Amino acid sequence: MEMIVYGARGSYPVARRDQLHYGGNSTCLHFRTRSGHDLILDGGSGIYVLGQEMAQRKLDPGRGVTYILVTHTHWDHILGFPYFRPFFSRLNRFAIVSAGQIGAHIRDILSGQQNAINFPISYESIPARLDHMLFDPGDALVLGEYRVETVQINHPGITVGYRIEADGAAVAVYTDTARVREARLGDGMGGPRPDEGYSRVFLERLAHCARAADVLVHDTHFWEHELQGRYTWGHSTVEDALEMARLAAAKRLLLFHHHPEHSDAVIDAQLALARDLCRGENLAVDAAAEGWRIEVGEEDGA
Repeated sequence: MEMIVYGARGSYPVARRDQLHYGGNSTCLHFRTRSGHDLILDGGSGIYVLGQEMAQRKLDPGRGVTYILVTHTHWDHILGFPYFRPFFSRLNRFAIVSAGQIGAHIRDILSGQQNAINFPISYESIPARLDHMLFDPGDALVLGEYRVETVQINHPGITVGYRIEADGAAVAVYTDTARVREARLGDGMGGPRPDEGYSRVFLERLAHCARAADVLVHDTHFWEHELQGRYTWGHSTVEDALEMARLAAAKRLLLFHHHPEHSDAVIDAQLALARDLCRGENLAVDAAAEGWRIEVGEEDGA
């Protein structure tokens, strides 16, 4: 199974000279099996570039459907959908897979983003066939050649972490998740500051979903000093990501959801810190950069 990063930023897309290495597009990952079947995770601004490439070929030969997983519906994760070129071909079929939000269907959320005030082309007029699959966090899904496990993570609203399996390999993706010892976030999960028992069970649930993953993609939006006073913002640090990688016994950690104001040099420093903190451990650490490509499970070579 191949994984390619098309967007690794959080909050909003950016374009600065000092961010060229890691890129400025917001969240989008692309998976492809050995037999050529596609799975997309999130429709941040990075999906535009992916769409330009996918438009040059026939999608999911023999199946006729491409799956798009949505982690949650904050704008940095969906703002690229109106510009996704394969949506504008009647020959294409997509299944958008989401837990939605309380009281809001994913179809209505995406349609609202493209109302006439915001965008000249309505969601309903998109030529491609768009199906919508709903699930509850905790469900296991079979999406063509992919087996997908889901878990609700610690972030405002309903935000889903995914375990994606295909070709004998596994990738766990926790794009937006906060330090659970400091705040309980999310619809149906929010409440007072969590006690030790709640935190332990929550971390165990996340670790189980990411168990022995070939790659764990994890939010490292903040430095420790930046996180102070922002525990309810829904994001993590290098230290949090390393804790989850250790609990899950992941083989490789990919730092992700980079702060939009962090330069390449700042992310380099975060990567250096992460590698220093796990020195001597059997854990490889990298920072997600646009264009980063890996054959997952094949010695995880980039």
